Amino acid sequence: MIKRFGRTEGLVSLIIPAILYSSLSFGIFYSIWPYFYYIKNETIIVLGAVGIWRYSWLLLNYVRSAIYNSRYYPSLKKTVEELPENEKFPDHIFFIIPSYCEEPWVTVETFQSIFSNLSTIPSKATLIVATGSDQDDKVIAATYNAHPQKDDIELVLQRQSQGKRIAMGHALRAAARRYNEDIKNSVTIFMDGDSYLESFTLKRTLPFFSAFPKLGALTTNEAAYINTRNQWYKDWFNLKFGQRHVLFKSHSLSNKVLTLTGRFSMFRSSVVLKEKFIKKIENDIITHWMHGKFRFLMGDDKTSWFNLLKDGWDMLYIPDVTCYSLESRDASFLSLSTSLPYRWYGNTLRNNDRALKLGWKKTGLFIWFAILDQRLSMWTSLVGISGALILTAVKSFIYFPFYLAWVLAVRVLQMSMIAFRGHPVSTRTIPLMLYNQWIGAFIKIRAYFHLSDQKWAKGKTTQSNESGVAMISHRLVKYMPRVTMSLSYAVFFFALLIAEGAVVLPDSDVIYNTRNIDFIDARQHGVKPGDGLDDAHALRAILSRTNPSNLTIIELPEGTLDFFVPVYISKNNIVIRGKGRDRTIIRSHIKGKGKAAFQIEGKRVNTRLKLSEPLAANSKKIILDQDSKLHINDFLLLKMPNEAEFLKKIRSKVWAREYPWVRQSIVRISKNNGRKVDIEYQTGLTFNPDNTRIQQIQPVRNITLRNFTLRQLVPGADIKEVKGRYENLFPNYAVDGILFKYAADSRAENIKLDAIGRHPLHFESSYACRATGIDIDGAWNKGKSGNGYVRISRSHHIIFSNSKIKNIRHITLQWSSSYNQLSYLRSAVDINFHGGYSHHNRVKEIVFDLPPFHKWKAITRTPEDARWAPPDGEENTVSAIQINH
Repeated sequence: MIKRFGRTEGLVSLIIPAILYSSLSFGIFYSIWPYFYYIKNETIIVLGAVGIWRYSWLLLNYVRSAIYNSRYYPSLKKTVEELPENEKFPDHIFFIIPSYCEEPWVTVETFQSIFSNLSTIPSKATLIVATGSDQDDKVIAATYNAHPQKDDIELVLQRQSQGKRIAMGHALRAAARRYNEDIKNSVTIFMDGDSYLESFTLKRTLPFFSAFPKLGALTTNEAAYINTRNQWYKDWFNLKFGQRHVLFKSHSLSNKVLTLTGRFSMFRSSVVLKEKFIKKIENDIITHWMHGKFRFLMGDDKTSWFNLLKDGWDMLYIPDVTCYSLESRDASFLSLSTSLPYRWYGNTLRNNDRALKLGWKKTGLFIWFAILDQRLSMWTSLVGISGALILTAVKSFIYFPFYLAWVLAVRVLQMSMIAFRGHPVSTRTIPLMLYNQWIGAFIKIRAYFHLSDQKWAKGKTTQSNESGVAMISHRLVKYMPRVTMSLSYAVFFFALLIAEGAVVLPDSDVIYNTRNIDFIDARQHGVKPGDGLDDAHALRAILSRTNPSNLTIIELPEGTLDFFVPVYISKNNIVIRGKGRDRTIIRSHIKGKGKAAFQIEGKRVNTRLKLSEPLAANSKKIILDQDSKLHINDFLLLKMPNEAEFLKKIRSKVWAREYPWVRQSIVRISKNNGRKVDIEYQTGLTFNPDNTRIQQIQPVRNITLRNFTLRQLVPGADIKEVKGRYENLFPNYAVDGILFKYAADSRAENIKLDAIGRHPLHFESSYACRATGIDIDGAWNKGKSGNGYVRISRSHHIIFSNSKIKNIRHITLQWSSSYNQLSYLRSAVDINFHGGYSHHNRVKEIVFDLPPFHKWKAITRTPEDARWAPPDGEENTVSAIQINH
């Protein structure tokens, strides 16, 4: 019989270690008391802002855990107990059990505990067991045949030969074939072949699914029964489960947990016995910018958890029911305590990014921060010890013993909480806590930078995915994890050195003496929110007085501003920023066509320059026919006419117009040696001397718009009227939101473009501009003749990223645009290669949520017989997109 620990045993085990480490902490404090005058402001780093975060987070979890234990969970149990007896249990339940080459005594204990539990409930059961050998089959079958409960149990044995995930997929499909949706509140149980259920586990957990219809899954308390002579390993496992017990109760107060452990978790059958869910369990794919594409080798518990979290199901932790992990480990403690966490942390971090991307509204605010803390804790755990060592080395010896005494005192409190909750502790517990914190942080950091590195071993069997990774195409790819990890360590320790005064940065005037900065409070110059008067004229007046040699920062006030005319920006080095999307709201009342609320526009001028020699597509050297007066950072526009031979070559079957010229490119001068001019990037096009026209562009440079909402008003109309209607219903208000025309090195950041007249965001003949953090929702006109776009036209090296787009017509790349990048977008409209020989553009990491009324495919390309434009050029690549239906 496996011994069950409770609060009494936990508190008894606490006595000796609590006395020992409390005395040690007090002794250190007492011995260094005369030297405390050395400890000055630097202690804020040792304990520090990061320490305040960590200890506050820890305290919050303890408080939440206590609330869950004393109030919330008892109320849940009361609801369960009030259920009529005939409604508590489903007619049929399913067990999915991978049991791979377990020791016979483990298998016997596991299955006897299952059968004994089934004898206490009226439900029939199907056990689908994925085994690894004939020996497994014999032991399981013998245990089954020897138990009197077998008549109510169906046993299905399947051979596991392609890894745990495939085996679980086969087992789930076997259960799905037997599952009937008429089985009310049916439950499917995932458990390992080395898990032992205490008495009445099923009787005390199954009724929760009948009592709470939104409950998708639950998991229970865990403890370990370890068959080993290594006491460090036993105590390490006890500590792990003790810390888990506290955290899971805290998380469950939000009706969520952070893991549905594979050791023992229960799921609503209607959720997990669906083909979509099963396919995810079998083949969960991760695409990462540094590692390429790879599948989860293990971590099926993370997959199941993420899918329930994504779909909004509640999850609970049952703290007074315990599942025991039966462990037989003969390897060294050091080997096990590094290899197992490396696998666990890797699975967690592989799942972490996509869980964060769900957002706090989906996960709940506390759980979202708990997920975020999984990523932060690997660095915050090292701040204290690193800071103490740095201060000891550069300031005074006193800091390290002070830190050690503090750590021991805090760990005694943590150890006491674990013991009070019924998990045993020992004199090894605090050293193991520190070992887990510091060594565990290094393990987690390594796992974070080597996400595709996965390995699993059981007995003599080892499984890895070394050949299952589709690496990115880059010659340095195998060095990137190590290099990025090393750089991260360097930045971390450099930040600590600066924070603690071990190194000193140059004074700010040394850094910023190259440019004067003018700050202008727009409110002091006539831009007044809430008065209903035109604020655009006042903003125009401010812009007319700016000195383009300085950086001018114009601060818009909080509140609602009104524009009745466009704001034109034709000077360099201007920042217009609001107080935030929800705090500075700009309402456009502008009427007309060909206008924009914010119009950033430079100009182009004719020159007498001509090419002396052809400019190859991959060349960055221009040979002119005469010495030029160009300077570094000047811009040229190169373009060639539409010859019949060229249009035939690009297979333009219908479009054959003289204008606009589709072979054109904007280039920036990086070096000038008279007739020989170097340009920043290759053009991707070949320009011939005899028919290439050269114009000089004088773009507006270094303009930044950020932190506001822009909205176009149409009197008497509601934007909801035009949702899903691809028509030009209000042509008198076809006004763009933000237009960059002949602009360079300019930005739009953290802006909401809401119900814009025509194009919310428009790049025309611009170079190296960026838009990020843009939230676009709606356009009044999105019909034919090019309306309602995020439009990138005749523009080059534009980056549009980390933004949300919905209720417009398209995101377009068109008319000669090249080397632009669209990435990390969540879009409810298509990305449209809209013709005009755009080329060398890159689309990656896009999530599409296309509504049923959207008429275009996620990625739309111009056909060869299009009437509106010739086809696009080469090297327009699309990668890592996800299409949700």
